[in-house]
Amino acid sequence: MTVTLEIPEDLAQSLGPRAASMSREALGLEAHRQGLWTEAQLGRFLGLSRIALDQFLKDHGVELAYSWDDLEREREVHRTLSPS
Repeated sequence: MTVTLEIPEDLAQSLGPRAASMSREALGLEAHRQGLWTEAQLGRFLGLSRIALDQFLKDHGVELAYSWDDLEREREVHRTLSPS
């Protein structure tokens, strides 16, 4: 799908060459915030590795979707897999 965005010239000039990436990032962030895309889908859309995506989300104020229950599950797995 191709999406075209009309921006008044004076506003586009103030954005400079980052205008295209800004609109792409904004679309992806909003889709993720609304729960329409997972982090994996957002990363694919933006062409980012997992680590780069984590940094991107942090830079844009998006909290990591990780709960205390997630931590406890990981701790239990670690206990199970660790030699005694």
